[in-house]
Amino acid sequence: MTGSSEGGDKMTYDEYLSALRKPFIKRCRLRFLNPDGSTAFMLDNSPERGGAFIASGSINMKWRNGRRRNADVTIYNPDGEFDYNVNHVWFGSEIALDEGLQLDTGEDFYIQQGVFLVESPQEVLNPSERVINYPLVDKVANLDGALMGNLEGTYEVKEGINIFQPIAALLSEDRGNGLPIDATPPIFTSWYNGKTQTLPDGTSVLLTNTPYDLNVNTNKWGVVDGLCSMLNAWVGYDESGALRIDPSQDDILDSDKPIVWRFSMDEAQLLGATYTAKNTDVYNDYIVVGEKASDYSQPRGRAENYDPSSDTNINLIGRKTYFESAAGYATDTQCVDKADWMLKRAAILKKSVTISCAQMFHIHGNDIVTLTRTDKPGNPTERHLVMGFSRPLVGTEPMTLEAVSVNDFPIATLTSGTNGG
Repeated sequence: MTGSSEGGDKMTYDEYLSALRKPFIKRCRLRFLNPDGSTAFMLDNSPERGGAFIASGSINMKWRNGRRRNADVTIYNPDGEFDYNVNHVWFGSEIALDEGLQLDTGEDFYIQQGVFLVESPQEVLNPSERVINYPLVDKVANLDGALMGNLEGTYEVKEGINIFQPIAALLSEDRGNGLPIDATPPIFTSWYNGKTQTLPDGTSVLLTNTPYDLNVNTNKWGVVDGLCSMLNAWVGYDESGALRIDPSQDDILDSDKPIVWRFSMDEAQLLGATYTAKNTDVYNDYIVVGEKASDYSQPRGRAENYDPSSDTNINLIGRKTYFESAAGYATDTQCVDKADWMLKRAAILKKSVTISCAQMFHIHGNDIVTLTRTDKPGNPTERHLVMGFSRPLVGTEPMTLEAVSVNDFPIATLTSGTNGG
């Protein structure tokens, strides 16, 4: 009987990285969680162990605010022990998905890929088999009205409130059955702590405080998203099942990120790459305008690409402007931050890269991979930012990485206020 590692020490992790470069036995399992996050029972992809097992499936990730991960799992379910009903898996049941491989030592090595909820399961009966299909969705489904309903009325957050407090309060709300909406504590960035912005009346306030009243009458995700928009922050659930808020402002220089895999044209792990020049999606001038104040002033922000190292800069191809009216934005800081972030993301879309490769389980999105082009003079190394992936859960068929080139990030010229438009 093999052991199990949950990410393990450095030696075990190095053994995992080494095993990726050779043919390996794929491991995949579902862990059905108790309300406190502990594992109640589990199921893997080993039919030789008898009874139910994971027969097929896939996992997909797209890096964005909101729902990021989803999976589709088909379970061979001969005895009905994984039926969707109140005595088995039911409303609010959380399921952790782990993937990995068998190490040379015979030990199973797993890396957690996310915590999911079941949405619209389907039971299939026929004379030869009994299976159940679990569409697994991101935990945002607990907040966006899909699985846990909507707000009872208008949710109001007053100006001057710490932005993170109502988010934490929402997650800890009682569902009505004695359990919180999310028992996993959220992870809030400290990047904004101590930083300030100037309100239209000239008052300097903390970035972490709401600059205006927020009123939402749809669902709880509308509250979370509305508050995070005040910061221009990344928000979504991570692979451990925790809601994370990270600063997009600190995500401008992807050159500073660690490299999670180095591909080469000469290695077996790379099966192919397709490049698409998306010139219709490129903008080199972003203007973001907020809402008018009572004195008729209006916050503005502008980010322009004059970086001579960028091949889409204004001096080279001319100005290509994108204008956005941002509802609720009340300060120049908000408008400038969003314009800067949008300019960077638009510039890198000029070259999207689809990489077909052997499966690997430590890439979670917003990571850097490199590709050494031995087919080009000088063997240049390209840097790509992973924005999504798709991977089969059972078997070792190739996975697909969706990435964007980060070779030519522009250094933005930023302006604000009346000069920003």
